[in-house]
Amino acid sequence: MHLVLTLGVFLLTLTLILLRPRGMNEAWATGMGGAAMLLLGLETPGQAWRTVAQGADVLAFLLALMALSALIDLSGFFAWAALHAARMARGDGGVLYRNVFILGAVVTMLLSLDTTAVILTPIVLSFVGRLKLSARPFLIACAFVANTGSLLLPVSNLTNLLFVGAFHWSFGAFVLRMALPQIAALAANYALFRRLFRREIPKEYALEGLPRPSEAISDPSYFRAALFVLAGVLIGYFIGALAGILPYVIAFAGCLVLIVWGKWRRRVSLRRLSMHISWSLFPFVVGLFVVVRGVENLGLPALPALAARGLAAAGGASAAQIGVTAFGAGMGSNVVNNIPMALLAISSLRAAHAGPAAQYGALLGCNLGPNLTVAGSLATMLVISNARKRGEDIGAADFFQVGSIATPIILLAAALGLWAALRVFLG
Repeated sequence: MHLVLTLGVFLLTLTLILLRPRGMNEAWATGMGGAAMLLLGLETPGQAWRTVAQGADVLAFLLALMALSALIDLSGFFAWAALHAARMARGDGGVLYRNVFILGAVVTMLLSLDTTAVILTPIVLSFVGRLKLSARPFLIACAFVANTGSLLLPVSNLTNLLFVGAFHWSFGAFVLRMALPQIAALAANYALFRRLFRREIPKEYALEGLPRPSEAISDPSYFRAALFVLAGVLIGYFIGALAGILPYVIAFAGCLVLIVWGKWRRRVSLRRLSMHISWSLFPFVVGLFVVVRGVENLGLPALPALAARGLAAAGGASAAQIGVTAFGAGMGSNVVNNIPMALLAISSLRAAHAGPAAQYGALLGCNLGPNLTVAGSLATMLVISNARKRGEDIGAADFFQVGSIATPIILLAAALGLWAALRVFLG
């Protein structure tokens, strides 16, 4: 009965997250799932508290990144960058598509995939609409690059933060090992999309009616401060890694500078800032932690055994272990969403005493695998949700058609890049 109730709560929670009946927010789904775990005695309050406490650093980082992204957005930086991308293309549709793809990748890598999904996507769709271009290739590019661009830094994706915290990877080691997979994933993604959307990407477009980048900046002083803080935070991540300073401390320091400067310039208020933060993401993650802990109380009899058998079949070869975990986690992410899959993968890899090749391979699967379906990643769902508010939509079948072609190739390219990187840095 304990097994049936636990799996029932877990599956019901995932169903509510993916289907969102009557527009239900994902936070309600995980909140009810976590409450059910406690009320049914499937885990104790003490276990739930310890699980959430262990993820406190992840939650603090999420808040810091969202606040930093919101403060930078208030400076007009994202609109300024997007308009530059459009004008620098000088009417060439192919160059415009490349510029948008690169901009999305850079924003995702440096400020997280949620920034691309929530802030950059509406800006891109806005100027694409003004230029009277087909939104489909640009929208799918935003949805994909929010995942494929999230490998380089621990801050780029919530799944990265979960894996870094679970396996105690250093900031520098993570970057060194993921740089090559990141380059490979983005190169494969861009090359495939230029081929897939060659008929939809315009050969040329007219720039009339498109605002100048300077028009996106209402306060040049605050804009310059935002650029300075962004550069300082990025440098601070690497210096902090050497000094033992947690990354969220550096991000919060950047936020404090912009809040003080913005209040002095009368550009920022705490109320205005709070309106730009997706507060529902925190109860969503907390509830998910509690739900997955209830599943872990079962001892995960199947998952560690399955992981151990898969790794044993792969043998000691790092390439085989990367392949098994990357494609396994990737498929699982499309079934249960990548954040629950990351938590389950971490538990399974720990129980199976998996090495770095399997660990990093599973992370690749959780980041790149969800591009197969619209429900595989929270970022993809946010991109599509924001697009629908602007009258643009991608059907699940349409997205799957693109994902079924692109995702395996992108994941394979990244896996080969990871194998090469681990050979260099692990021997």
